[in-house]
Formats: sequence, structure tokens, C-alpha cells
Amino acid sequence: MKRKFLTFMAVAFAVAASAQEKAAHDYGDFTVDAQVRALGEFRGGLGNLSDGSSASKLFVNDRVRLSFGWERKNISMKISAQHTGNWQNSSQKNNLGKITLHEAWAKMVFGKGFFAQVGRQELCYDDERLFGAHDWAASGRAHDALRVGWGNNKHQIHAIASFNQTADVVDDITIGSAASNTRLYKNMQTLWYHFGKEQSPFQLSALFTNQGASDVKEDSLRYMQTFGVYMSYAKRSLSVDFSAYYQLGRDRTGADLRAFMMSGNFGWRFAPKWNAVIGDDYLSGSDGMPGTNRTFNPLYGSYHKFFGSMDYFAYSAVPLYGLNDLHLRFAYNCNPKLDMSLAYHWLTTGRPINDYLNDDGPRLRDPELIKKMRKYNGKYRFTQSLGHELDLQINYRPWKFVAIQAGYSMMLTTETTQLIKGTELKKVQNWAWLCLDINPTVFSTKRWKK
Repeated sequence: MKRKFLTFMAVAFAVAASAQEKAAHDYGDFTVDAQVRALGEFRGGLGNLSDGSSASKLFVNDRVRLSFGWERKNISMKISAQHTGNWQNSSQKNNLGKITLHEAWAKMVFGKGFFAQVGRQELCYDDERLFGAHDWAASGRAHDALRVGWGNNKHQIHAIASFNQTADVVDDITIGSAASNTRLYKNMQTLWYHFGKEQSPFQLSALFTNQGASDVKEDSLRYMQTFGVYMSYAKRSLSVDFSAYYQLGRDRTGADLRAFMMSGNFGWRFAPKWNAVIGDDYLSGSDGMPGTNRTFNPLYGSYHKFFGSMDYFAYSAVPLYGLNDLHLRFAYNCNPKLDMSLAYHWLTTGRPINDYLNDDGPRLRDPELIKKMRKYNGKYRFTQSLGHELDLQINYRPWKFVAIQAGYSMMLTTETTQLIKGTELKKVQNWAWLCLDINPTVFSTKRWKK
């Protein structure tokens, strides 16, 4: 069904574009992009811990995406349809299409650098820590929003507004607790400012966002504000970036929210083909008791880029006690088509974990297991260490529009990891993957002069 649909759409647009050849030259530029991506995985522990008893550890998911772009003078449009899913997730005779729209927007450019863009669109800012396309996920991430802005060669200002008029449902993906979930918002307003030329070594950004989400129990809205800065500098063999954000307002239970995060990275190209980066990410956390919520919520970023590739403590599962990620990465560029990297992460909680054995604290299923995991240090306390992770990745691009990627990750866990996840586990977790990504521009026209 999806092949017939995508073929029909491609042929229809190609015929329409061909017809324009005989019409006026200012009908606009038309582009068709396609993507077929297949990702195969061996999961001995990805996103959640494995106890070794899983019946199936092999998964293959795919993304088929067809994008149509049109541009003429001061207006442009994009429509991107996609199908995602696991192999054999549906019957081979299934005739129910699962085509969704990843993007569908129109953009108007006015004089002196002003623009307005409305519709379903990706929101990507700075290092994508708070707002990103999350392209690693098969479905990606997009927002229904109005974005207006202004810019020149040194300054950019964007204002974004979004409103969700459907029922606001609290799903089962949580940050610290169900009350912290912000995957869906009722309304969101964001202001972003950027200073620096595109090729300038120094870049500076400031971001403020306000979002309202439904209370988990009451029919009312709770508002949370996040603001901070991002800076980067890169020249010759050195690169440095730093970010800091603060959060206040109320979470979805109505509790006061006071949280922060800080990140810094230092990179050095110590040989023509070698590069090293050392850095640290710190997200504040709560103490597990009722009161002010101090667990930072990283909002809508491309979380696979941070905190280790195995996604144990990704944005949808930041521990209640916060997170600290001390990391070191080496990259080697063999040639323009081949590169590889090896990263090490030492993951700990943001603050000490006290062994609260009541309904307000973390709980394991087996009380006897808790007794075995207690660490004596004047009082019952768990170690802050969550484990050590190694991530190996190889990227090969045989042609401009074809990429082959492979990776292997291993994590050595601790008893605290088991406490956070609330499940028994194997000491060593493994994950291997192989990805084929074909992403060509299959059709393009140029009809008018800018």
C-alpha cells in the first residue's frame, strides 16, 4: 500500500512539474527528495535494562519518507510524508495505510530580513539540546507551530508559538516521575536570539521558552519557564562550547519547580586525522521526598546525541535524582568517505540517593533485593554511580546519497542503575546496530532567478 501511494505521489508531482516546462518561467522551483532507511539492532539492553531472558533481541525498523519542496520568489512550501514501523509489525496482506505527515509548512519572506513560517515543522536550535529534530528516531520530531523572525548576517531573532487544542494526555514516558512529563503541551511560546556570522568562530545564543501543560489530576494548566545561553568557539585545532539553562514555574502536580543544567566541552584536533573531545553534562535532581521539584526537564531535544548511545538516561528517562555525564570521545577520519569514533561515558546521579523506604521514595519490586543493595556510610545510601558506557561507531558513505553506519555499545551497570530502573538486570549490557540510509534528490527544477 505504501509503495503504491508513494509511487503515485511521485508520478503526479513529476507530471505536474513537466507540464510547467511549457508554462511561464516564474512558476517556481520544484524538488522531490526521497529517503529509505533501515536500522537493524541486536538488543541486549537498549533504553531499558535486559535480564538476559528476552525472547527476541533482533529488531529492524524502517523509515520511508517522500518530501516535496516548492519555492518562488518570497514564498516556499514543503510537504513530507513518511511511513515508519518494525518489519513484519503488520500483516503481509494489510491494506490499511500508515502514512503520516512529518512536515507540512509554508514560509513567506518579507523585506529587510523578516519571515513567517506556519505549519508542521522541525524546530532545531543550537546543539539541539532543548529543541531538535531527533532524526535518530524513525519518526523524528516536528511541531505544529507559527514561527516568525528577522535576521541579517550577524543577528537572528525567532519567535515561536504553538497550541494544542486536542485532549492533553499524560503518556507513559516520564522524566523522573509522571508529573514531570512534557511530551505533550497545551501551549508553548519560545524566543531565540543568535549572534554570529555563519562562518564566524564565535557563536552566541539565548533562549527562553514558556509552556503550559495539564495538571495530572486537576483540569487546569501548569506553566514552566526555561531560559539560558549557548556559546561556542572553534578556530584551527581547538573548539569549545558551553551551555547553561535554568527552569522555574510548576510541574504537572502543581509543585514548585527549581532546576538547572550545565554543559561544557573542549575539543582538540591533535593530528590531521585525529580529534578528541572531553566534556561534562550536569542536570540537577531532587532528593526523592515531597517538596520542590529540582529535576531538570530537557524538553524536546535530540536526546540520542547526549548521555550515551544506549539511551538509558535519555530525555524521556532522566532520573529523579538528576544526571552527571563525564565523557571522552576520540574520532578518526580515515578519508572523506570513512570515519569512526569511540566514546566513554561515566554516568552518575546529580545528587546522593538516600534509601527512603516509603511511598514517596524509589521502590524496587523485591524488598529482599533492597537489603542486598544497601551501602553503609553512616546511614543507608546508594552509590551515585550509574555505570560506565563505551560507544563505538563507524560511518561509511560510498556515494553522496548513501550512508552505511554501524555501532556497538556496552554498559557496565551498578546496583543504583537497578534502583532507578526498578528491575533486575545483568551486570553487562550490550547493543549492536547496522543502518542503511539512502537519501537522494530524485527530481529538481530551476525556473526562476532569485
